[in-house]
Amino acid sequence: MKSWPLKVKFGLYAAGLTAAALVTVAGGLLPFIYFRQLAELDRQLKGDAEELYRALDNFKGAPLDVRKPVPGKFVPIPLRYRYIELTGPEGQTLYRSPNLRDTDLRGEPEGPHTIRLFEGNPLIASNARFRVDREGPLTLHVGTRLGRLESMQKDLLFGFYVIVPVTTALVFAGGLLLGRRALRPVAELTAAAERISAERPEERLPVPEAHDEIARLTEVLNRSFDRLQRAYTAASRFSADASHQLKTPVTVLRVGLDDLRGCGYLREEELEAVNDLLQQTRRLTTLIEDLLLLAQADSGRLRLDAETLDLVPLLDAVIEDIEVLGLRADLTVERDLPPTLPARGDRRRVASILQSLGENAVKYNCPGGRVRVTAQCEGGTARVTVANTGTTIAPDERDHIFERFHRGVGEDVKGHGLGLNIARELAQAHGGELVLKHSADGWTEFELWLPCDGVAGCLPQ
Repeated sequence: MKSWPLKVKFGLYAAGLTAAALVTVAGGLLPFIYFRQLAELDRQLKGDAEELYRALDNFKGAPLDVRKPVPGKFVPIPLRYRYIELTGPEGQTLYRSPNLRDTDLRGEPEGPHTIRLFEGNPLIASNARFRVDREGPLTLHVGTRLGRLESMQKDLLFGFYVIVPVTTALVFAGGLLLGRRALRPVAELTAAAERISAERPEERLPVPEAHDEIARLTEVLNRSFDRLQRAYTAASRFSADASHQLKTPVTVLRVGLDDLRGCGYLREEELEAVNDLLQQTRRLTTLIEDLLLLAQADSGRLRLDAETLDLVPLLDAVIEDIEVLGLRADLTVERDLPPTLPARGDRRRVASILQSLGENAVKYNCPGGRVRVTAQCEGGTARVTVANTGTTIAPDERDHIFERFHRGVGEDVKGHGLGLNIARELAQAHGGELVLKHSADGWTEFELWLPCDGVAGCLPQ
């Protein structure tokens, strides 16, 4: 449920509360109605008992001897549908209504109570409500069946069984609609927030007309975006400016070291030290160029000279470099390339991506290992795969390998941890992508996607 949309949760909560409320009402209302009806029935039975006693006292020809049986004609007609048993002072039965059959009510507790009649006969067995009243030497048991009352209770219960799910479903649907309507401003804010990017940092969230909590949240977020844009712009400008300003002194330093190395009067150990310094200067130059490229990508100022190009010659050049670099480790290079693979992109930037993948395939390989380079055009996309043997990337490292300065595999391998990040930035700038496709069973495989729709010779498969 944690991953469900908020509008669905809103509907479920509303439906759950409604169902709980209805069940609670039913749990309290049904017993309340039942006992109120029982109380009314007890009053009716009390009135019936008083009416019978009055009939015995006032009816012409009523027996004067309370020990003799009472004929049925003395029982008022409205009471002949009740269960009645009249007993004398010694407990002898003076009258028993025919509908009681052989049921003996003597010994039943005094006051209103419910008993089960005709238990031995399931066809006519039923619950009945009785009341015991005494007047002088006479004891009267008067009662009636609870069938109508129990039937009403069953109807009410059945009604709740129908009403609760139907009402819950209606409330859920209504809650879903209300939740969607209430969250519509949030959906609009989400769509607007997704448009804010490094390419369009000036985009802001539309402030709703209603001055409510969402409007206040929007204003707070817009102020936060303003601060973030200023900080981002300042950081991008600083990175770009710093990288650009560093290029000149480093270039001067490298030229000076080149001149010093070629002067001809350095001793061997001095010449070796100059060569080491020159190598570090080249590494520093490469790092500065990488940082400048990333700063341009972050600020949206990375320029691409897109053209129609064939990736196969670029891949051939990379494969040659891999073969040369892999001689010392005795690497075997496998290739599966089509005759041509047209794509759309900046030749220099695409070559940089492929070169980065090739260098990684060599650096992170094992002695006597293999490198496999394959390519194909599939669905309007040029797909290049570079795979190498060696240590596989741990599952918890796979989400971080494209992060800047992250080097989770082969920490002893030279590098700055920027190669894959720059390669992916360049791939995305071309409208493509660079992904880690596979890393298991001793193989690590990266795949580069570049668009080739509309390029002659590239047909979707």
